[in-house]
Amino acid sequence: MTPVEFGKLISGLAHLTDKQRLELQRLLSESSLDFEMIKGIESRLVDSPECPHCHSHVINRHGKKGGVQRYRCKNCLKTFMATTNTPFARLHYKDKWLKYFKGMLSGKALRPLAKMCGINLETAFRWRHRFLQIPAQQKGILLEGIIEADEVFFPQSEKGNKHLKRKARKRGKLVGKRGRKSEDWVTVLTARDRGANVFESLLSEVSAKELSKQLSTKVGKDSVFCSDGFKSYIRFTREHDLIHKRLNLSDGIRVIDKVFHIQNVNAYHSRLKEWMIRFHGVATKYLENYLGWFRMIDATENLNEIKLFRVQQHLIGT
Repeated sequence: MTPVEFGKLISGLAHLTDKQRLELQRLLSESSLDFEMIKGIESRLVDSPECPHCHSHVINRHGKKGGVQRYRCKNCLKTFMATTNTPFARLHYKDKWLKYFKGMLSGKALRPLAKMCGINLETAFRWRHRFLQIPAQQKGILLEGIIEADEVFFPQSEKGNKHLKRKARKRGKLVGKRGRKSEDWVTVLTARDRGANVFESLLSEVSAKELSKQLSTKVGKDSVFCSDGFKSYIRFTREHDLIHKRLNLSDGIRVIDKVFHIQNVNAYHSRLKEWMIRFHGVATKYLENYLGWFRMIDATENLNEIKLFRVQQHLIGT
């Protein structure tokens, strides 16, 4: 647009009706928020240039698409944008993202959240699990010092599936007896050190082989492993030459030497289960996402929509 054309546009604003002024103000506000979102997303590549395909740091600007800067990698020659391989890839309604994050942090159910953001229910559902991909990946990489381990159980749920693998339960009916071997429950192993680093994993069975598969690379060699006296924990710690403090809960031995216990991990489980109540049952196939969501809420001080927005700028799978 030339300066003359822009001048005519400005002079024409004086003839707008009140209704037209409000509509223009709304459009400018949304455009401004879109611009801020784009700049926020692009800041990652400005601060730390990286190709999402080959992770090369040698990239060039390569035009724009929809107001968003495109880049071209000089190593693999592929083009990309700042949203490529992030949860924001190919998503619309940029002006609604922060409001959606705010609703997520307050624990809103999908229907109220969709209504609040002015999007349909299907979009709200798709966004939730898109935005939970990164938190689900963020687990404790290495647990050190005193490590507490225990399991927590959630009902096996095929919520949303058209074809169930088992007979459907009547709504409100209690799930069968819980326990490590019960097929009605999903076992979630939680290992947490005193630095509040948490690693969680869904277990097919609580065996020494499965524990080794999940924890062998996560537990520091000089760590002290605290658990109940279940035989799989005993075998796991022997195989990996770990100091093992076994709590005999049935005999009332909950603390050893006033230091070794599993009270922190049990308190974490209590907070997790209380938080999960609001969702009225989580489908097992999405349970990892919800576990990651709670880990992030529990571990991040003063978590807000801006911090959650920044989390989503990480590359998926890295």
